Amino acid sequence: MSYPIICEVSTENVVENARSVKSLLSDKTKFYAVVKSNAYGHGLVEISNILYSIVDGFCVSFASEALTLRICGIDKEILLLTPTPKELIESLLLNDITLTVCDKASLLDIIAVCNKIKKKARVHLKLNTGMNRLGVSSISEVNEIISIVDKSSVINLSGAYSHLGDPSNKRYSEKQLKSFIKLSKPVKDYDDKVILHLSSSGGILLGDKYHFDGVRAGLMLYGYSPVKDCKITLKPAMKVYAKVLCVRKNLKGERLLYGSKKYREDIVTLIRLGYADGFFRGGGKGEPARCMDLSVINGESKSDYALVFDNACIMAKKYKTIPYDILTSCSKRAEMKYI
Repeated sequence: MSYPIICEVSTENVVENARSVKSLLSDKTKFYAVVKSNAYGHGLVEISNILYSIVDGFCVSFASEALTLRICGIDKEILLLTPTPKELIESLLLNDITLTVCDKASLLDIIAVCNKIKKKARVHLKLNTGMNRLGVSSISEVNEIISIVDKSSVINLSGAYSHLGDPSNKRYSEKQLKSFIKLSKPVKDYDDKVILHLSSSGGILLGDKYHFDGVRAGLMLYGYSPVKDCKITLKPAMKVYAKVLCVRKNLKGERLLYGSKKYREDIVTLIRLGYADGFFRGGGKGEPARCMDLSVINGESKSDYALVFDNACIMAKKYKTIPYDILTSCSKRAEMKYI
């Protein structure tokens, strides 16, 4: 190990998690792996290759992610979940990326580029079912989009989707479900081959009626459930280690790192990991605030590398945040190892 921080990813756990998710789905349900944000910190290309034979396609948030996967040989469907910058539409179409249409304007932009380069686009329509982020919110808007698609020879409307805002709240989720069914009906009436997908990880666990024609699994692939009632066994895929710098003893009652607070522990280990590495500045319980490039753990480490965490839920609780926050931040200055 030559890097000061090591993120060790268990490929076996990623595969087992994906197969566990797939066990909840019917054979007809498309299974998209969400690998945005560098596969939640686990490695965009590596995770996509690991999951290639298990899933039907991939979901990303940035054009750069989609194009990187194509360059690296991923030839399955890639859905870009966010609106596409006009200047990147051509590159994405030439690389057969499925684009999101979130309003009339975004559709017209895609059509203009399609006509220019003589290329047909595959698009998914984003429906707003209550989160009020992106997407069309009314039947009239949906019908207007369909009318434009119907008159165009360069658009293949192959999907329509939305997102659940709080899968742990069944009442809210039921309301979104009803809204999705209502808004997606004109799309299915237009073409019953259109793939409808509403659920990410939390929605998948709500049962078959939330699965429709496809699902988008993200957090569960990496070993975590967004809701308490999880029907499958998931294994965290990542462990993070940091280089041990030194051990300090006889510290009780002395100051440690920044600030004037006196320390309660007698022995600590200083490690090469700080808030510049994506970890929170505020120290955990019983620990002082991190420095930019180093922090402490209580007790004496006798190895060259100390385990920082092997469960993002535990660390998230410690810092009063969510595991997504931990996972997407912790590997940005680390060496990735796949075992």
